[in-house]
Amino acid sequence: MKVSCFFWNVRGLTNHKIVEMLFNLLKLHKSLLVFIVEPMMSYIDALDVIFKFVNIYLVVTSSIVDKAAKLWCLSVRNLVQNFLVNAQFISVNCFLLLKCLAL
Repeated sequence: MKVSCFFWNVRGLTNHKIVEMLFNLLKLHKSLLVFIVEPMMSYIDALDVIFKFVNIYLVVTSSIVDKAAKLWCLSVRNLVQNFLVNAQFISVNCFLLLKCLAL
Protein backbone atom coordinates (compact mmCIF):
# COMPACT_ATOMS: atom_id res chain seq x y z
CA MET A 1 0.00 0.00 0.00
CA LYS A 2 1.39 3.42 -0.96
CA VAL A 3 1.22 6.22 1.58
CA SER A 4 0.74 9.52 -0.23
CA CYS A 5 1.06 11.69 2.89
CA PHE A 6 2.60 11.12 6.28
CA PHE A 7 3.36 13.01 9.48
CA TRP A 8 6.17 11.87 11.76
CA ASN A 9 7.51 13.28 15.00
CA VAL A 10 11.05 12.01 14.47
CA ARG A 11 12.48 13.67 17.61
CA GLY A 12 15.83 14.16 15.90
CA LEU A 13 17.33 13.31 12.54
CA THR A 14 20.77 12.95 14.05
CA ASN A 15 20.07 9.31 14.91
CA HIS A 16 21.37 7.12 12.07
CA LYS A 17 18.59 4.51 12.49
CA ILE A 18 15.88 7.17 12.23
CA VAL A 19 17.50 8.62 9.11
CA GLU A 20 17.68 5.17 7.53
CA MET A 21 14.03 4.44 8.38
CA LEU A 22 12.87 7.80 6.97
CA PHE A 23 14.91 7.36 3.81
CA ASN A 24 13.50 3.86 3.27
CA LEU A 25 9.91 5.05 3.87
CA LEU A 26 10.28 7.90 1.39
CA LYS A 27 11.90 5.66 -1.18
CA LEU A 28 9.35 2.85 -0.80
CA HIS A 29 6.14 4.90 -0.75
CA LYS A 30 7.17 7.84 -2.96
CA SER A 31 4.98 10.02 -0.76
CA LEU A 32 3.63 13.27 -2.18
CA LEU A 33 3.46 15.24 1.07
CA VAL A 34 5.54 14.74 4.23
CA PHE A 35 5.53 16.57 7.56
CA ILE A 36 8.54 16.14 9.85
CA VAL A 37 8.29 17.31 13.47
CA GLU A 38 11.27 18.08 15.70
CA PRO A 39 14.06 17.21 13.26
CA MET A 40 16.55 18.91 15.61
CA MET A 41 18.89 19.76 12.74
CA SER A 42 19.00 22.21 9.87
CA TYR A 43 17.33 21.34 6.60
CA ILE A 44 20.59 21.89 4.70
CA ASP A 45 22.23 19.10 6.72
CA ALA A 46 19.26 16.78 6.15
CA LEU A 47 19.21 17.57 2.43
CA ASP A 48 22.66 16.07 1.95
CA VAL A 49 21.71 12.93 3.87
CA ILE A 50 18.12 12.19 2.83
CA PHE A 51 15.97 14.40 0.68
CA LYS A 52 18.00 14.99 -2.47
CA PHE A 53 17.92 11.23 -3.14
CA VAL A 54 14.14 10.75 -2.95
CA ASN A 55 12.83 13.60 -5.15
CA ILE A 56 11.04 15.50 -2.37
CA TYR A 57 11.64 19.15 -1.55
CA LEU A 58 11.19 21.56 1.33
CA VAL A 59 8.08 23.71 0.92
CA VAL A 60 7.96 25.59 4.20
CA THR A 61 9.15 25.38 7.81
CA SER A 62 7.86 26.81 11.04
CA SER A 63 9.90 29.60 12.60
CA ILE A 64 13.52 28.77 13.33
CA VAL A 65 14.51 28.20 16.96
CA ASP A 66 18.07 27.25 17.98
CA LYS A 67 19.19 27.08 14.31
CA ALA A 68 16.49 24.54 13.36
CA ALA A 69 12.78 24.71 12.60
CA LYS A 70 10.50 22.50 14.69
CA LEU A 71 8.21 21.56 11.78
CA TRP A 72 9.01 20.90 8.12
CA CYS A 73 6.62 20.43 5.22
CA LEU A 74 8.08 18.66 2.18
CA SER A 75 6.43 17.66 -1.07
CA VAL A 76 6.98 16.69 -4.65
CA ARG A 77 7.39 19.67 -6.97
CA ASN A 78 4.34 21.85 -7.75
CA LEU A 79 1.98 20.08 -5.32
CA VAL A 80 1.56 22.77 -2.65
CA GLN A 81 -0.14 25.86 -4.06
CA ASN A 82 -0.12 28.02 -0.93
CA PHE A 83 0.40 27.71 2.80
CA LEU A 84 -0.12 29.39 6.15
CA VAL A 85 2.54 28.99 8.82
CA ASN A 86 3.33 30.05 12.37
CA ALA A 87 5.40 28.57 15.20
CA GLN A 88 2.83 25.87 16.02
CA PHE A 89 1.31 24.75 12.73
CA ILE A 90 1.54 24.63 8.96
CA SER A 91 -1.57 24.58 6.80
CA VAL A 92 -1.16 23.74 3.12
CA ASN A 93 -3.43 23.75 0.09
CA CYS A 94 -2.48 21.20 -2.52
CA PHE A 95 -3.40 20.67 -6.12
CA LEU A 96 -2.66 17.39 -7.79
CA LEU A 97 -3.13 17.07 -11.50
CA LEU A 98 -3.61 13.46 -12.44
CA LYS A 99 -2.68 12.43 -15.92
CA CYS A 100 -5.07 9.98 -17.53
CA LEU A 101 -3.73 7.80 -20.27
CA ALA A 102 -6.01 6.30 -22.89
CA LEU A 103 -4.89 2.83 -23.86
